[in-house]
Amino acid sequence: GESGQALPIVLILLGLGGLLIAPSLNYASTSLNAGQIVEKNVNGLYAADAGVEYVLWCLKNSALLPTQLPQDINQMAVSIDTELKGIYALYFGDLIVVDERPQGQEHYKWLTVTGTMVWVEEAQAYEYKIIVTWQPQEGEEGGGNCNLYEIGVRLPLGYSYQTGSVASFSGNLSTNEPDDPVEQDQAGAYMLNWELPTGPPELSLENLVVTQTFYITGEGSQDGDYTWVGAVRQDVGQVGEVIGTMYKITATASYPEGGETTAIVTIVTADVMWNETEEEMTILSWQINPQ
Repeated sequence: GESGQALPIVLILLGLGGLLIAPSLNYASTSLNAGQIVEKNVNGLYAADAGVEYVLWCLKNSALLPTQLPQDINQMAVSIDTELKGIYALYFGDLIVVDERPQGQEHYKWLTVTGTMVWVEEAQAYEYKIIVTWQPQEGEEGGGNCNLYEIGVRLPLGYSYQTGSVASFSGNLSTNEPDDPVEQDQAGAYMLNWELPTGPPELSLENLVVTQTFYITGEGSQDGDYTWVGAVRQDVGQVGEVIGTMYKITATASYPEGGETTAIVTIVTADVMWNETEEEMTILSWQINPQ
């Protein structure tokens, strides 16, 4: 007398199964499409990165800057736009224009500034030395002398100035304490600056190098520091250790399908400074799909 009782249950399960098949297939299709889009975006990121890296290689090797990669990367075409923005320097936490002729600092190359950091066991501190070198090109008019009005440094993150240490070095441009208050940049690194008194040592062909030395303490990475100096001469002005020609590089990777560019597009932009004289490159920013 119990025959057929399983039939209603089977019918209910068949009905539920029929209702779930369409959403399940739709979910599977959506997941598959999403996976393909993610894969294309990742491929686009690597392709656009390759475009930026290729421009960096061309800058370092004095090659013609490309407008697109010679071949597709990950089956994607990569177009490149390189914008020349001028000559900039890192100065006191900011980027400043160095060369904006005819009113710019046409002879900024005559003045160089670098920083060195050495551990001194006796002082149990690091000796930081800012070295300023005057090197006007032979035969160029007006390169006889130069006075400085300020000198400064951005210390590595996690390091600080040892109070009173600048007076320990008699050969300094200034034996006064750095300007008060001591500022910090957005990352929290200390930036020391000295406004030099009137009548500092004159840089000339007979006195090419001057220094500012002091002690700093701290721990961690010793990268990220840079120095700067300001000259009274208007055609030299402010010069930074990190200085060079600024380029904004934009690489766009896209899938060509059916003769048209699809919506799968990846853009990578980078702001770089290239110091051709020192053959040094500084990456200031690297963005994916900037808004």
